[in-house]
Amino acid sequence: MGIGVIGTGAIGKTPARTFSAGGRDVQVANSRGPETIDAEVLEFGAQAVRAADAVQARTW
Repeated sequence: MGIGVIGTGAIGKTPARTFSAGGRDVQVANSRGPETIDAEVLEFGAQAVRAADAVQARTW
């Protein structure tokens, strides 16, 4: 099961990093676009995507 996280600030960054470090497939998005997501959020393998892609109910 994939996990989508919207928001990469102080609150969204924590679950994105925790779940991806634990081996989950994580997609993260923010309101400014995937190219603006900090490398720290993606450090453990989370994927930067657009918000519409992060909310899709699917298995990656």
